[in-house]
This record gives sequence, structure tokens and C-alpha cells, in this order.
Amino acid sequence: MSEKLLTDKINCIAKQFLCNVPVASIGWNDIFNHLNCDDQLRLLNATVNSEIVVKHPINPNYQKHFLKHILNRLESEGIDIHDDLYSAYGRVMALPVSNESYFKHYSADSVAASGRIISLKESGYLISDGTTGLRTWEAALALSEWIISNQDLFKDKKVLELGSGLGLTGLVLSTELAPNIVYLTDCHPAVLKNMQDNVRLNVEKETIDLTDENDDTVKINDRCIYRSSGRKPSVAILNLPWEDVVEDTCKQIGEIDIIIAADIVYDADLFGPLLQAMRNFSKYCNVEEFIFACTERNPGTLDKFKRELGKGYNEIG
Repeated sequence: MSEKLLTDKINCIAKQFLCNVPVASIGWNDIFNHLNCDDQLRLLNATVNSEIVVKHPINPNYQKHFLKHILNRLESEGIDIHDDLYSAYGRVMALPVSNESYFKHYSADSVAASGRIISLKESGYLISDGTTGLRTWEAALALSEWIISNQDLFKDKKVLELGSGLGLTGLVLSTELAPNIVYLTDCHPAVLKNMQDNVRLNVEKETIDLTDENDDTVKINDRCIYRSSGRKPSVAILNLPWEDVVEDTCKQIGEIDIIIAADIVYDADLFGPLLQAMRNFSKYCNVEEFIFACTERNPGTLDKFKRELGKGYNEIG
């Protein structure tokens, strides 16, 4: 196997490992047919022993399954195993496992062009603290990829995301593209706190004095819990329940060019507040485009949203 091909295979596996793709679903690309001791060390250093995993750990149980799979495959192929693989497995086995959040690391060249890694602290549970907003969902990945494929649409635009959750889509937008400002919004306290941590980690800026009169977010200080400093695009996090998207709030936010959202159409009980918020954004913030990505878990729920949306089409635009 050529050096380049082997490097590409290791990098591909590492990208999947970092964002916790199920071990059984990882594309191993027949790498075990060619993995000598030196190459095993390269794979180990790109995954479990990588600097980013040591600094911002991913779930220990996932690391255990990952290493166990590698060891089993190498043993079944009769390939000599590097001592560091056994050492890494022993170290990971000794790690305490708790219910706290761990990190996932999304290699941005799967959703962006720069190769940047976006690190997110997220829960391993589908529902945590009474919310689904503490983990990344498939629709956020799909929307991020779509945004990257349509970069010109967002150039110099003011973009607001509904139900930002962990912040993946907004972070891809703000770190990879060139919008004017990105508003990330949610309302659950735990989600907002986690989102703020994730934005700080990836944007690497501190909040600044919210009395700066030259900043667009000054007018919504009571809702703005974070905004980045000294960079473009500016990133702001707003505590914004959909029920609070009324005329006064919209006028405080000002004009918005595009509203995006991922995986917020899953509960029919929320359609009323969501659709009314969309109407108000359209009317008072002059929003002309709404771009949603939805996972079709229940076709009936999505169809109902489309029907309700259709009823108010003339109002939303």
C-alpha cells in the first residue's frame, strides 16, 4: 500500500472515531490487511492518543469498543500487535465512566473546506435535563454540509438559527463562511450554558462588555448571554423562546436575512409557537428565507407541519 493511501485511510478512520461513529459502522477500508507495528502506532496517535482527545476526552466506553475492535481484528489476522495498543487499552479500561458529558470532534472537511475541527461537549443521552438539545442530531450535520455547499448564499448576511442546541451548524457557519453576524438561539438553561461553552471553545474569544453602543446586540441585552469580540462574523447567543418572538423583540433584533434550523420539527404541540414566530420574523425582521433541515422520524408529523405551513404561506412568504 502506498504511503499516501495509508495516510488517507488512517485520516478517514480518525475522523469517524473523533465524532463517535458506531464502531461497527466505521469504514475501515481493509486497513487491517496492511497494518504493521509502525502503522498501528500512527493509527493510535491519530485517534485515542491524539492531542485533542487527551485534552477534550470522548466517551471512554466508545474508546474501549474502538480499541477492542482493532485488537480483535489484528489478532484474527495474525498480525503482531504494538505494545502501545495494549497500553492504551489498559489505560482506557481504567478510566472512570460517569453520566457527565463528553466531547465529540467533528472534522470540518466533512462539512467544510478548511479541515478545521469543531469540538462539542454533548450528552450521550437522547434526553438529558428534560431536553433533546444536549446532543448533535443528524439534521444538524446535513444542514452544515448544505450550508458549505451554498456558501455564497450567506456572504455578508445576518443569519439567525432557531433551536441551535449544541451550536454545530452555527459554528460551521461562523467559522467557515463569511456572514455578517450569526445569532444562535435557544431557551433551555442547560442548552444555553452548554452552547456558550462550545462557542467559547471553538471561537476562542471571550464575551465583551455588552454596553458597546456600536454592537447590534446592545438593543437586546436582556436576551443576549454571549457575543464574540474582535472578529467577523460576530457570534451572539440569545435566550429566545419562540413564544417571545413578538413585534417588540423582533424590532430589537432588527433585520435578519436568513433563518436556519435543524431538527426542530418533531413535536406537533410546538407548531403553533414556531409558525407564529416565523410569521413575526417575516413581518418585523423582513426575513425572506427560512432554511430547515428535518429528520423524517414520523412522516405524519412532518406532513402536518407542511400542511400548517401551507395554511400560513401567504403570511410567512
